[in-house]
Amino acid sequence: MAQFKAEALFSIPGRTAIITGGGSGLGRICAKTFLTNGASVTIIDMEAPRLSSVKTELSQLKKDLALPGQIHTIHGDLSSKPALETVTSQLLALHKTTGIDILVHCAGIRRQNKISYAPGDPLSKLAAATASLPYEDLEASFRINLFAQYYLTAGLVEVLGAAAKRGGGRGCVICFSSVASKHNGQFVPAYQMSKAAVDHLVRIMAAEFAGFYIRVNAISPGIFPSSLNPADPTHPESNMSFAQEMPARRAGSEEEMAGTALYLVSPAGGYMTGDNMHVDGGRLLVAAAKISKL
Repeated sequence: MAQFKAEALFSIPGRTAIITGGGSGLGRICAKTFLTNGASVTIIDMEAPRLSSVKTELSQLKKDLALPGQIHTIHGDLSSKPALETVTSQLLALHKTTGIDILVHCAGIRRQNKISYAPGDPLSKLAAATASLPYEDLEASFRINLFAQYYLTAGLVEVLGAAAKRGGGRGCVICFSSVASKHNGQFVPAYQMSKAAVDHLVRIMAAEFAGFYIRVNAISPGIFPSSLNPADPTHPESNMSFAQEMPARRAGSEEEMAGTALYLVSPAGGYMTGDNMHVDGGRLLVAAAKISKL
């Protein structure tokens, strides 16, 4: 019955994980989780200070726990086709011998409309708020949040397929989406539309890759502290003020995200593909648009 022990179900020794946006937030949580459970990790981030910081943290973790995995970092920008091709080439060269078992897309941006509207404001304010999203912000949102996930996965399909042949949940992709892709409780269309596209991309890729059982799943977080969602609820880009309005009455913890990500990339999640796991403390149950009272 040893196969039912947690260390057998969720351990990923000797596997290689690639994590975009791994220098902070949810990507950093995934990096710590996979390394702690036996994997080697390669972190991709566009911010050099973040890469240095996460490598220091992971190296200390490796030392303290005597972990076997290796730690690599790639300073890369995922916002253009040439940049994506460069990062893909670096990954293939770096992991020519080891292969790639896990690909996690955490890199993302959230661009907000410059003017906000609240129920009860005049029609002129609604018009100004709706038009206040710069075209460039919408374009950038799709480049980072969607195009990067598609093209980086496309560039690594062969090595992921080779890993999938070995079974045990290998050869898997996690695309980070958001519960904002489904609810109407906020008006951040650049973010919401690009994440809704990610939801469908997951289903499309999972179906297209099915013949080789390259598993593709999504995680849709609710409110977790990250670079996109500062812990300070007074910060203009923070969603922390909504935490008390949810059934959980709080933000999510690192461990709660770690457990979900580990499940999807480990033997325990080997029968999961094409799914979207909402780790949101019940936010989707209560987040809804509002109108002003008459």
